[in-house]
Amino acid sequence: MKIKCGACGHETIVTKSLLKGLLGSVVMSGGIIGWVTFSFAGVLGFYGGAATIALALIAGGGSLLMGKDLGLIVSVGEKIADIFNSKDYPCKECKRTDWGFSGFKNAEVIIASQRKSELAAAFKDVRKVLFIASGFLSSYVVDKTFIEKLEIVLRKNVSVKLIFSDVRSHSDWMKTGYTEALGYLTTLSKIYPNLELIQKHTHQKGIVVDHQYAIVGSFNFLSNDKVVRDESSVKIYESEAISKLSKEFLIR
Repeated sequence: MKIKCGACGHETIVTKSLLKGLLGSVVMSGGIIGWVTFSFAGVLGFYGGAATIALALIAGGGSLLMGKDLGLIVSVGEKIADIFNSKDYPCKECKRTDWGFSGFKNAEVIIASQRKSELAAAFKDVRKVLFIASGFLSSYVVDKTFIEKLEIVLRKNVSVKLIFSDVRSHSDWMKTGYTEALGYLTTLSKIYPNLELIQKHTHQKGIVVDHQYAIVGSFNFLSNDKVVRDESSVKIYESEAISKLSKEFLIR
């Protein structure tokens, strides 16, 4: 796993040897606990599913984390990062101690404030296929500016699939924004056959860009325009996980 210095942005890879050097030998019931074992995870305060995630993070097993609860992964990662803060482990670049969890093998953590820049990057990076999945749809995001940017992508003959819940999943106060956004998209889909609108009952949230990378998490990319809560996503680069996520997005 990786931790990032909040002061200067320098990243450090957390390994079992680094943790061992930070904490020293951990002893329980008269014996030294093996590193990267469930007993060791218990000493760090992790049990059950959290222990499995902690061990995978420390061992660098990124593939083992795919499909696990994102919120729990971030929570465990932050707790491990806090160990470095509590031990006053200094950043090699700025000598400050302000560590936060920033990702794991072939993945990085995306916080809610980065949502707009990641969506803009997806529009810029895509060459062939773009998926955007969102639990809800709203004109707060899918407005005329969004449509203009999407049209630029469509003109490049990119296959775009937008996946979102139908009107039944939207509360009364959300329906005006949903109807307006759907109108914009429907009009555009009649001009560009490479735009597909997939409406279903879904809580899926994420982006897939050309099967090169994907973002999956708790943020509704087609409806949430303001960051009012702490929400996290994970940006992944592992081909097998991206392929699996793409297939899940298209299940109706």
